[in-house]
Amino acid sequence: MRHTFGTVVLVIAAFFGALTALLAAKRPADFAQRLGLAIANSGGINEVRAQYAGFFLACSIVCIASLAGAVPRPSAFLLLTVVFAGLVSGRFVSLALNRGTSGYPPAILALYAIDSLGLILSVTALTLNRS
Repeated sequence: MRHTFGTVVLVIAAFFGALTALLAAKRPADFAQRLGLAIANSGGINEVRAQYAGFFLACSIVCIASLAGAVPRPSAFLLLTVVFAGLVSGRFVSLALNRGTSGYPPAILALYAIDSLGLILSVTALTLNRS
């Protein structure tokens, strides 16, 4: 059961990372717009590709490598935990500083739930893997 749960978490994370990377790399301006970002020049396109496509592709590769046995599962779960903990922390700091979600596009609102779920799943997988 523990192994299966961890496998499901890695598969979901690999798919999420690969999809994010693909969307950010293929159409960076559209990707940024969905997040409420405006790209002013080619440097902005570069950053969307680096920060979203590159970063999430790397995370996806670690998850796939873990599924293949090339990376220890706890390392992949720890990576996911750190990534999602950072995202959730930043989101909740913004929520407090902005005093709510007024003006947030739907994609950002969805990411509150997605990132929180990612954190819960990765911490659970890491904990179950240690048991």
